[in-house]
Amino acid sequence: MEVATSLVTDNEFFSAERRDNVLIVRAKPHFTRHVRDLKQIDTFFDHLEIIAHTDQVRVVVFIGCPQKEGAADTLEFFDEFLISRREDYLLQRLFNLVNNYIVTMAGLNKVTIHADAGHVSAFMLNMSLACDYRIVGAQTVFENASAEVGTLPKGGGGYFLSRLLGGAKAAEVLQWTRFTAEEALTLGIVDRIVPADRLEEEALKVAAYYQEPQVATMLAIRKLLKSDINELRRSLETEDMLILNRLNSPQFRTALTARREARKGK
Repeated sequence: MEVATSLVTDNEFFSAERRDNVLIVRAKPHFTRHVRDLKQIDTFFDHLEIIAHTDQVRVVVFIGCPQKEGAADTLEFFDEFLISRREDYLLQRLFNLVNNYIVTMAGLNKVTIHADAGHVSAFMLNMSLACDYRIVGAQTVFENASAEVGTLPKGGGGYFLSRLLGGAKAAEVLQWTRFTAEEALTLGIVDRIVPADRLEEEALKVAAYYQEPQVATMLAIRKLLKSDINELRRSLETEDMLILNRLNSPQFRTALTARREARKGK
């Protein structure tokens, strides 16, 4: 597997292409499944470190792969966790990697744009909430399988949603198992809905807007509104504890089995 040593890279996990001062990072098929491979996720975060320390890029556009299964991916992850009886420290390492990603994204000195479509898991939604601007394709559906089995999706959703929506509404949304792109737009969780076949094109149009003055303004707004890094770290650590406690409980196994059987019956 290739280890990213420059801004431009291409491996089975993601690709990155530079166009002037814009870097386009595209997720490959089964991106969420690769997240369970710590070596692969290390490669992605190594590349993020390169992005963070370069002056060659002002805007980073993250484009999700449409070939994903939303809630099904999350439930599959939980199934594998129980079947393999992974030691907690392995899951904690994964959580640490995700936490470092979220903290890095929240403090990145670049404007970040996230574009996605199809069935989007709550985990991928949370990853997008660390970005400055979010675009989704028409007919996009957000699916929170974690809520179906009594736990939280990983990725800082509680921190970001409470700042976007207020605490009471964030608590409500975190319990939703499914909602549409239109509902997300109304809430302010996403900024634009575009035709799915023009997702990348529209994301690059937004990226083209951000020249030096606009970049400086957006970064200042981010720091003013949502980049309390210490509070973000505390929220992510609390999230880890709550998820691990639930995953290690007998009630979680029962809930997951019931959800699996319900999906088979559909």
